[in-house]
Amino acid sequence: MEEARERFFKYVNKTESCWLWTGYCGKFGHGRFGYDGKKVLAHRFSWLLAGNEIPEGMCILHAPHVICGHPNCVNPAHLRVGSFAENMRDTISDGTSNRGTKHPKCKLTEAQVREIRARSEESQTSLGAEFGVSHQTISLIILRKNWGWLE
Repeated sequence: MEEARERFFKYVNKTESCWLWTGYCGKFGHGRFGYDGKKVLAHRFSWLLAGNEIPEGMCILHAPHVICGHPNCVNPAHLRVGSFAENMRDTISDGTSNRGTKHPKCKLTEAQVREIRARSEESQTSLGAEFGVSHQTISLIILRKNWGWLE
């Protein structure tokens, strides 16, 4: 573990308050670190290096970007344990969620989703054909299982 600690800190730039990860980062800015033959999230590894535990099924969250605003910060003082649901709420509040039109496989606009809901009495098959999606997608939109957050 000591070798991994030394290698880890070669990629950390400590500022007055933040520990900024300078190694590889994913598309949302979170660092990745190779450990034990796997790629792990750098902030999770930092949490463990600080002697903290990660309870089963829990996430290590950036104490929502209020402290420093850097998704590549690995300072354990800027991190906290939280649930997956809390993590999702944080991504929505700080604008890093890929839901809706930010999702790479999104085919519809918010306006189209609103129109589909407004026309929910029509055939889901015909709506699907018109909007270029499956009737199952139309059903999930109408039932608010997809795009449920959109009014």
